[in-house]
Amino acid sequence: MLGINKKNEAVATANETRPSSPSLDVYENDGEYLVVADLAGVAQGTAEVTLDHDRLVVSASGTRKFRRELIVPPSVEADKVSAEMKAGVLSVHLPKRAPYQPRQIQVRTA
Repeated sequence: MLGINKKNEAVATANETRPSSPSLDVYENDGEYLVVADLAGVAQGTAEVTLDHDRLVVSASGTRKFRRELIVPPSVEADKVSAEMKAGVLSVHLPKRAPYQPRQIQVRTA
């Protein structure tokens, strides 16, 4: 699996690496995590990104078939995750939820 570090630096893989598997780099800033994969040689439309609870799966079918998985932290706002592929590079944006802020509740009198 891949971990996500607390700096804006790439994270090295800690799991198996097969020759056909692309490298995944993970970056973090204040607002999001960014997963970048070099998918040169992957046919247009064959790359897939799936978020299932705490698992992000990047896969492709066709001649360059692979599947990579990483665990994402609970701070990811799942309904706002997006992905784009440009010039053979896949970028997956995982926005972070805003930190919890306590709020004052007004007490009404009858």
